[in-house]
Amino acid sequence: MRIEIQRRFSDLDPLGHVNNVAYHDYLQEARMGLISDLDAVVNDDYAMVVVSQEIRHVKPLGYSRKPVVIEARVTDMARTSYTIVYRILDDDGETAAEATTLLAVVDAESGRPTRMSEALRERLSAAS
Repeated sequence: MRIEIQRRFSDLDPLGHVNNVAYHDYLQEARMGLISDLDAVVNDDYAMVVVSQEIRHVKPLGYSRKPVVIEARVTDMARTSYTIVYRILDDDGETAAEATTLLAVVDAESGRPTRMSEALRERLSAAS
């Protein structure tokens, strides 16, 4: 899936590059765009929590009126977790960064890992 996210002037660091912290915001927006149809991230049965997130910066992003384009897809589904992989593209469509987020599916009340239902697994597979 391709998600477009508008850059904000406040995303820039003193060098005029998108600050590394802003990339985490971009990934969160892309993640919500990818899984937004999954009864949000929290419902009566489960919640999805970030376990880890890694970003490899390839080249800087500068300010532009063009949105940042992020390609995202679900990979590596396990019993209680799954991974989203991303490519953050620059204005020329070249890779500016690559990232992964490991998410766990947990019981909404206890916060303990819970096995993904078949219905959730099927819906996540559609985002692969």
